[in-house]
Amino acid sequence: MLSEIIFLVIMFIFGAILGSFACCQAWRIHYKEEKKKDLGKWSVCLNCGKKLKPQENVPIFSWIFLKGKCKECGAKIGIAEILSEISLALGFVAVGVLFWPSFASSESNMMKLLFLIASFLTILIILVMLWVLMIYDAKWRLLPTKLLVSVDILAVIYLGFEIVSLSFGNSFWQDLTKMLPSLGIGIAILPGMYFLLYKMSNEKFVGSGDWLLALAVSLILGSWWLCLLVLFLSNFMASIAGIILKIKNGEKVIPFGPFLILAFIIVYSLQNWLMVVFAGLV
Repeated sequence: MLSEIIFLVIMFIFGAILGSFACCQAWRIHYKEEKKKDLGKWSVCLNCGKKLKPQENVPIFSWIFLKGKCKECGAKIGIAEILSEISLALGFVAVGVLFWPSFASSESNMMKLLFLIASFLTILIILVMLWVLMIYDAKWRLLPTKLLVSVDILAVIYLGFEIVSLSFGNSFWQDLTKMLPSLGIGIAILPGMYFLLYKMSNEKFVGSGDWLLALAVSLILGSWWLCLLVLFLSNFMASIAGIILKIKNGEKVIPFGPFLILAFIIVYSLQNWLMVVFAGLV
C-alpha cells in the first residue's frame, strides 16, 4: 500500500509538471505557426516578456502564490494554466491506478514487465500530446496536423505493445482473433463516422483533425464498445457545453476535440471497472 501511494504521488507531481509543459507548448506552437515568432525554451510572460524564475514556475503552487498574475507587470496569467496542471496531474494518477495492479502482478516476469512499462510510458507521452491538442483546440479551434499524426503513430506503437502483451497469456491466438475484429469495428464506429461527417459536410460539422484524433483513440482503446462509450460521452459533454455557451455567449459552434480527449481519458482510465459493469453486454 505504501509503495502504491508513493507511486501515485510521483504520478501526480509529474502530471502537474507536464500539465504546465503542455500549456506552454500549446502557446509555443501557436506563436510559431500563426505569428511566426519563437517564444524560446524558457517560460515567459506573454504580456511583458519577462523570463520566469524557477520559483515562479512551480506547477500549481506558483499560480496560487502569485494569485494568477505576473509578478513583473501584474497581467493575469489565466485560470487555464492551473486547471491544466491539476487536471493532467489527476489524469496521470488515474492512469497510474489503472497500471499499478499489472505492475505488481508482473514482477516475476521481467519480459512482461518491460513491455508493460513500455506501454505505460507510451500512453503517458500520448496523454501529454493529447493535452497540448486539447488546450490548442479549446483556445484557437484548431488541431495541428503534425501533432495529430505524431499521436496516431504513437497509438500504433501502443497497439503493438498491447498485441505483444497478449503473447504472455495462455490463449494468444484466441485473444488476438477476439481483439482484431473489435478493433476494426471500433475504427468504423469512431474515426469512420467522423471521417464521413467531415467529407459529407465539407468541415461544417466536423473538422479534418477530429477523425485523425478519433483514429488514435480507437487504436489505443482497441475495443468497439469502449469506442462507443467515448462517442456517447464526448457528444453528451459537447452538447451540454454547447447549450451553456449558447445561452451565456451566444456561441453556436464549439471545438469538439477537447470533449473527445476528455471522454477518452475517462473511459481509458475506467476501462477495468467498465468491463466489470458491462460484462454481460459485451
